[in-house]
Amino acid sequence: MRMIQRSVFVALVVVVSPGVAAAQAPQWVHELADEIAVTVERQAGQIARAIEQQLEAQERRQPRGVGRGREFTEPFSKTVRLGRNGTFDLQNISGDIVVTGGGGNDVRLEATKRVRHPNEAEAKALLSEIAIQIQERNGSVEVRTDYPRRRTWSGGVDYSVAVPRDANVSLRSVSGTVRVTNVNGELRAESVSGDVIASSVRRLRLMKSVSGDLEITDAEADELTAGSVSGDIIVNKLKAVGIDGQGVSGDLRLTDVEIDHASLRSVSGDIEYAGRLVRNGRYEFQSHSGDLRIMPGDARGFAVEATTFSGDVRSDYPLTLQTAPGNAPGPRRRNSSIRGSFGDAGATLTLQSFSGDIVIVKR
Repeated sequence: MRMIQRSVFVALVVVVSPGVAAAQAPQWVHELADEIAVTVERQAGQIARAIEQQLEAQERRQPRGVGRGREFTEPFSKTVRLGRNGTFDLQNISGDIVVTGGGGNDVRLEATKRVRHPNEAEAKALLSEIAIQIQERNGSVEVRTDYPRRRTWSGGVDYSVAVPRDANVSLRSVSGTVRVTNVNGELRAESVSGDVIASSVRRLRLMKSVSGDLEITDAEADELTAGSVSGDIIVNKLKAVGIDGQGVSGDLRLTDVEIDHASLRSVSGDIEYAGRLVRNGRYEFQSHSGDLRIMPGDARGFAVEATTFSGDVRSDYPLTLQTAPGNAPGPRRRNSSIRGSFGDAGATLTLQSFSGDIVIVKR
């Protein structure tokens, strides 16, 4: 198991380790943790297998002085024909990736190779060993980065790429931020230890990171999958048919969104959803130890079933209750569950938390 994978699963064990709270947690919490663990293992494994020797070289102990010298760089530039509806696929180990959609039918690729080393001659030799491989096949352009197989070096490659606006884009990085802007084609973007950021994207399909944040702004999607283990998922102005969002220790915050059906799950993070509830829409939000905060926009009606083990449930909307609220005994009475409806009950809310509060707030 790679170092990155090992650290991920250590974090998972800490979050859902045996104890009083974990032992009392509902079954869906354990199922969610297992599902995320399998997803992360598959994602990290696919990338790690392709770069096994290079990644292991960077993880091993380096001699004193290596990686502490000057940084030496070498530019790389190339333009290739893609076509408006082609697919651009880029995989990298270390370095940031910036992709911007524009006019034309070409991919314009600018890259900067970086090596940090105390010896200039050795640094230049390492730069020459970093190879950017570009293949054109069946209406697609594939870019791969081959790194030196030496055990002692420090560096990476930063990419800045212009693609046709309607191109499909697939990006994977081990260490580095991935940023995409102004793309109308399908986008899939993943990073193991960096943030993944998308804005003005019209067919967002998949965004994942193990230890980085996910940020989505002014986007559209059919069915979107978004997941992060230790980072936050932050969404602003998204219109989508559906979203499946999963996290372990980070928050999930969605604002100014319009989504037909949404499934948001976290182990220890808060979930916040502010947006229109579509008639016949279904919204399922679950967190083990985090709070749930729902702010319906232009709410004409919804049915709600909300339960928490040790938190409170509150609604600013007057509800017609189907069953009496569940109350805890003792001097301080609290609502631990609500089942009822507001207005035409057009949308369905299913809200669950183990130790967090659940609130439905009027904006």
